[in-house]
Amino acid sequence: MNYVILDLEWNGGYSAKMNGYVNEIIEFGAVKLDETMQIIGQFSMLVKPKLTKRLRSWVRDLTALTNKELEDGDTFLYALSKFRAFAAHCVLMTWSTSDLTALQSNCRCYGKNGRLPFIKQYVDLQMYCQEMLGINDRSPVSLAAAAERLALDIKDIPLHRAIGDCIISAKCLQKLYSKGAMKAHIRQADCDAFYHWLSFHNTYLCNMENPLIDKTAMYLNCGICGARADRLTSWESKNRAFYAAFACPHCGCGFKGKIMFRLKADGMTFVKKILYPADNAEQQF
Repeated sequence: MNYVILDLEWNGGYSAKMNGYVNEIIEFGAVKLDETMQIIGQFSMLVKPKLTKRLRSWVRDLTALTNKELEDGDTFLYALSKFRAFAAHCVLMTWSTSDLTALQSNCRCYGKNGRLPFIKQYVDLQMYCQEMLGINDRSPVSLAAAAERLALDIKDIPLHRAIGDCIISAKCLQKLYSKGAMKAHIRQADCDAFYHWLSFHNTYLCNMENPLIDKTAMYLNCGICGARADRLTSWESKNRAFYAAFACPHCGCGFKGKIMFRLKADGMTFVKKILYPADNAEQQF
């Protein structure tokens, strides 16, 4: 089984067909890896934009692409056809699902619908790497931050260019690859359930009376000694989270606790944090 890591760069443009702004793809980049996670192929194409003739300044600054370079690019549908051939029979990976949703919107804009029939299996590489780094359920970790955590030497790889980001993603995967863990992250993509998952908007639950909130999980252990702490105040909802004061009966440590409940397509998750009053630092468990 081979894997393909895809990265896209895009520029915002208004589409009359979509009746709104679209992240119009201006660059495809991809690398192909074999079962040992060695790179065995690369793919890179620039796309000439149709929705707007000029790059937005922040896109130009981020990617270092120029309007002149894109004038010589190929059409989106041609680039897509070439990428489909490159990625055939492979498991597709992207760093978060944002590239996949951008690909969907471009297919709707230039085609008929947002289905991507050439994708049979898919892995959210960001979710996989965060889990392997032991930081799943925290705020999404950027590709650059993951590379820094893994002490990767990426100074000569162009960040925020599609092929460069693919190579960095591949280096992260090579450091963290586990056949068993990867198997658990592979999703079947040729079904309605996949598109429901892809379009699901994560929701934070802030009402204590919501039946989806597991109140048995609303406790914290002391960050110093690990003992179950006593809650001193009622839970207060603020900024998508619940807060309460705690004290440890074992070591006497006092702190504020924070819990966030998030409803995702895969189910409910929660994050617990300890806020120490001395420096307002956060520790997560």
